[in-house]
Amino acid sequence: MAHNSARLLALKLSMALLVAAWISFWILKPTKTWKKAWHSAEDLANDTFLRDYGLNVIVFCFPVVGFAILSFIYLHSSEKERLRNRTSLTAHFRVAFSRPMIVNSPIGVVSLGELSGAMLFVAFLVWTYYSNVSSDFKKLAPYAPLKLSRQQLKVMHMGVRVGSLSEICLAVLLFPILRGMSLFRIFGIEFEAAVRYHTWIANALALFCTLHGIIIMSIWGQKKRLLAEITSWQKIGRVNVAGAISLITILVIWISSLPVIRRKYFRTFYVTHHLYIVFISFFLLHAGDKHFYLVLSGILLFALDKILRLIQSRKETCIISARVLPCRAVELILPKDSGMKYSPMSTIFLKIPTVSRFEWHPFSITSSCYKNEEHLSVLIKSQGQWTSELYSKIISVKDEEFGQLKSLTVGVDGPYGPEHLLYQRYSNLVLIAGGSGVTPFMSILNEISSKDSTTNWHPTNIVLIYCVKRVQDISMLTPILSILCQPAAEIANFKLKIFVTQEQGSPISALEVLNQPPRVIKMLPTPTNRSAGITQEGLIWRAIIAALGFIIFLVSLVFLSDIFIQQVHGKPSRKSNPSWINDLLVFAAFVIAMSCSAIATIIFAQRRSRNNRKAMEIPKMFIEETKGTTDKKNGFLFEPEIYSGKRPNLSEVLSDLTNKTTDESVGVFVCGPESMKVSVASFCNNHTKISCKNGLNRSVNFHSVNFSL
Repeated sequence: MAHNSARLLALKLSMALLVAAWISFWILKPTKTWKKAWHSAEDLANDTFLRDYGLNVIVFCFPVVGFAILSFIYLHSSEKERLRNRTSLTAHFRVAFSRPMIVNSPIGVVSLGELSGAMLFVAFLVWTYYSNVSSDFKKLAPYAPLKLSRQQLKVMHMGVRVGSLSEICLAVLLFPILRGMSLFRIFGIEFEAAVRYHTWIANALALFCTLHGIIIMSIWGQKKRLLAEITSWQKIGRVNVAGAISLITILVIWISSLPVIRRKYFRTFYVTHHLYIVFISFFLLHAGDKHFYLVLSGILLFALDKILRLIQSRKETCIISARVLPCRAVELILPKDSGMKYSPMSTIFLKIPTVSRFEWHPFSITSSCYKNEEHLSVLIKSQGQWTSELYSKIISVKDEEFGQLKSLTVGVDGPYGPEHLLYQRYSNLVLIAGGSGVTPFMSILNEISSKDSTTNWHPTNIVLIYCVKRVQDISMLTPILSILCQPAAEIANFKLKIFVTQEQGSPISALEVLNQPPRVIKMLPTPTNRSAGITQEGLIWRAIIAALGFIIFLVSLVFLSDIFIQQVHGKPSRKSNPSWINDLLVFAAFVIAMSCSAIATIIFAQRRSRNNRKAMEIPKMFIEETKGTTDKKNGFLFEPEIYSGKRPNLSEVLSDLTNKTTDESVGVFVCGPESMKVSVASFCNNHTKISCKNGLNRSVNFHSVNFSL
């Protein structure tokens, strides 16, 4: 135990040093001292086999890739400790940084951690821009081809340096959307929350790219050289036509990502988002290889992440059964490998070829891996085009077919989930859900009720507040009816409060909806898919593939450059070659590295598949119909509190909860529409401390939960 703790501490220190080094490089990069020292370092590197390009790759790419490698090793080594130690120092920091600081804003709820990170990032952008521009203004060199005035030269330099800000955004743009190669996993940040950061950075990237293009083109327009400069392909230096293509591409991606387009035309958003390949390729041609090395780490990890996901998801499985709920929702039961573990609030990505051959959609897992060892479940509500088509396909089963479909194959990517479960830090939980936002809380309740869970944490009090617009939507709770019928000792002091906000009705009619049995549809898997349980690459393998990809890229780049770059005084000299040749060599080295990584992953997956080839049996428990009951005598150990035409009074709920316990804090977790999160966050901010009957104060801690449905 002591040896493992020392190893974990060494891994933490190593990761901290790598992150500090990478950030320091970026902060020092605009300074005169760095530029002078960097030129000397490149001259020294040219006397070695690495050359200056190898030095750039190691300095700006290795710290991030190294951090990813060590983080996977750390997560693998600390799994048991993380399950046991729910009151770690990391958890305390996460609770502190999750406190909402901005509410009722166009961007929703912004926590202390998010606000602090955003302010530091903006300060870094300002510092970089000021340092670069002030340095340029001190040595304004005339630009002979356009004969620019001093004022025009200043504007031109300002426009060029705006482009360097877009370069910074691109360097971190892909980090939040990594799934298997996630860098945020070590910090316990959910994937759906990280997508929010990706959106913020992408908006900044589009803004800086647009400003960069407008400022530069305005100078060209003043000199009546706009068309000639845009369409030029320079032999040495930045390729203008590549920059124009990159600008058009990023604007197309940004426009298709606007909420009004993404929600109504998701497939358009999905297809145009893949233009990132065009954007990155032409960015390389426009900026050159030296600038590409600055953003390489994110692109390299993203490509490796794509490879792992594509290879994992190419093996399709089949749905075991489906339960159709009255609220136009379906619960899908999927087979999984019994050894695969995932945390509550995890997300899985699904592709159903009969609905769409290319679209992947994320869904929150509602089951517990300890309670259900050979399967997992997701709850999908018919809301958009893809989900509506899936719902129609499942309910189209005819009665004479005895409620059976021949098969329904599905591609699976995931699961992906948080490593640190903050809800385990509290003995008193208030779970507030709106509509489909109840799905992540289902996995928490299933985890709590599981006798096989490896954690020894048991909450004292749990209150689930569920808000829906219509009475029919209450049937979304059907998958957790079995929990409501368990002995109270197994699910703690649990209360369920249901609020129907836009319809009036009696509690009895609402209970009838909750008690209405779902329609169960059994799927018959094909022989090729009968053994295809969901599996996932382990953490150690991800560390290996990250190291392999980086090493092969570096070796390939050095090897290709030595062969194809023109020799000057017995050494490769990139300055004597057209810029596009250097860019082509970088591209070739990248393709070689990704191809080798893909081949290694395929070989590993095939060996694992041969070792784990077992027939998958359909769990009998999901073939039978689930029947609810409306009173204690027939199943419920308590009667849910149901209110019509009103919203929950959080002050009353929290006061009642805190008066029943001597614990010091309450965890309030909310999942639902942004307006609900804003409302709950405002309440928690105004009631940070709650007075109890025993004279003590209880702290109220707000946590926003993201869901995928």
